Amino acid sequence: MLDTIQQALLQLIPADNRKSQQTGWISFNAVCCTHNGETPDRKGRGGVKTDSKGGISYHCFNCGFTTGFTPGWHLGFKFRKLLSWLGAEDLTIRHLVISAVRLKELVAPEELEKTKIEEIKFEPRKMPAGAVSLTSWMTRMIEDDTCLIPPHLTQGVQYLANRAINTSKYEFYFSDTKAYNYNRRIIVPYYHEGKLVGSSARALEDTVTPKYWSDHPSDYVFNLDKQYKDSKFVVVVEGPFDAMSVNGVSIQGSEASDTQVELIDRLQREVIVVPDTDRAGKKLVDRAIEAGWTVSFPVWQETCKDLNEATVKYGKLFVLKSILEARETSRLKIELKKKRLYR
Repeated sequence: MLDTIQQALLQLIPADNRKSQQTGWISFNAVCCTHNGETPDRKGRGGVKTDSKGGISYHCFNCGFTTGFTPGWHLGFKFRKLLSWLGAEDLTIRHLVISAVRLKELVAPEELEKTKIEEIKFEPRKMPAGAVSLTSWMTRMIEDDTCLIPPHLTQGVQYLANRAINTSKYEFYFSDTKAYNYNRRIIVPYYHEGKLVGSSARALEDTVTPKYWSDHPSDYVFNLDKQYKDSKFVVVVEGPFDAMSVNGVSIQGSEASDTQVELIDRLQREVIVVPDTDRAGKKLVDRAIEAGWTVSFPVWQETCKDLNEATVKYGKLFVLKSILEARETSRLKIELKKKRLYR
């Protein structure tokens, strides 16, 4: 049972060019190179190696693409891409994703903790110059009634209230620095595994451009740290304020990188994508289809451009309920609803 995924991949390797090596590797012409900007492999530079516990590793000695699977973990995006490159059909891959979830129940927690997976790290970054948290500003004003309040602090607090953001759960910063118009923005700190790795500053007025001034890793996923371990699903959206509205995660736009997909998949739960209704949202739907994620087209998309606007208008509980009721897993149905939304 534990070798279900292992055997599925081995059966996809073409028999005409596979060779077993004394080192334990099975070599064959790599299927990844053309997808990574290299010429087709004709020298058997692709290789897989299995272990007795049902695990399997893949490495290309030409383009450097690597991936693998260990029972107890989810079927990662890179591994699913490898399966598709080897010729596996979408339905087969979906079944293997389900099999990977079931295998988790057969692996002892202590064994899972010993398993090493590829680390995804981000270098620490500092907050913008002069940035002070909203909590610190409030403390200053209480302790010192002569404290000079930044002109846009009150405006920023009102902005958060208008967007129905829970300021007791999320931290915000303000700065009186005029560089990049920071003094006319509200700053959202970005954390990964408890460490500050960047920030994004949202303009408080339409006359301030660009709307967001950001400093964070390109592969960063906002709000991963605040996901509950026992949640059944995670909502994926474009912007950070949309994510904060329902405790989802944000990919900072409409295009998710492979690393972002992998980070979200590591939550090991149903992934529900809720795209914005503008034309750019179509890209996120296409990526969701490629990643094998669920996509939701809730009824409020007829009147609201994004999830935060819907939350302000209808409330968090209704928005979440409508997302769950309108989710689709069928590729055909997702494609049809995508055409209807972005016509």
